[in-house]
Amino acid sequence: MIKLIVFDLDNTLAPLGAPIAPADLMSLQHLEKDRVRVAVCSGKPLYYLCGFFRQAALQYPILIGENGAVVQTGVDLPPANYSFVNADAASANALRSLRLAIQEAFPDLWFQPNEVMLTPFPRNKTEFNQIADILAAHPEELAHVDVYRHVDSFDILPKGITKASGIRHIARMLNITPDEILTVGDGPNDYPMFEYAGTSIGINLSQPDKVTRNVESITEALDIIRLWV
Repeated sequence: MIKLIVFDLDNTLAPLGAPIAPADLMSLQHLEKDRVRVAVCSGKPLYYLCGFFRQAALQYPILIGENGAVVQTGVDLPPANYSFVNADAASANALRSLRLAIQEAFPDLWFQPNEVMLTPFPRNKTEFNQIADILAAHPEELAHVDVYRHVDSFDILPKGITKASGIRHIARMLNITPDEILTVGDGPNDYPMFEYAGTSIGINLSQPDKVTRNVESITEALDIIRLWV
């Protein structure tokens, strides 16, 4: 029996920078009425997720930000229930060093205001490639972090922190097992949560063997979920 459904946000629940479609939002609300907890697990920070989901009219949303590094229940600030992962000293030093190296090359570059991970936003293809070169030039630091390249940014996390980390914390809190969890996502940073959960759905996933089902849209995924729950 599925008790928790965890959705990636960008290009899964909604297109990048867009809201959730009204019909899909209604499906999420119906899932709550069916006594299923709904969570979002994203690379975005918690304050962004709070603002995004405040208008969703979900009663008990769970927010997992920074690819599993920070977790809270509900959309209130300050949160009533909040936790974050402390990076080990080697990872923390690596993140600081990489930030300084990127800032030295791009003094006016915008970094997402995170609590744990490092997220620079290149402004064009040239900057993307230059930041990739900067990272490659720091192999000692890269040994202590994981890097995900997205269409608009890099997510650089302490080694071992993944979306599965945040979901595992929620599973302990709710006293449920991986077999009672369903995850939905669209990219490589979602693979750890696919591996952790008993059931998974990909949205246009390039490696469909990573999931139980691979579909073309969130609407199709939600239709399947309603049949499974």
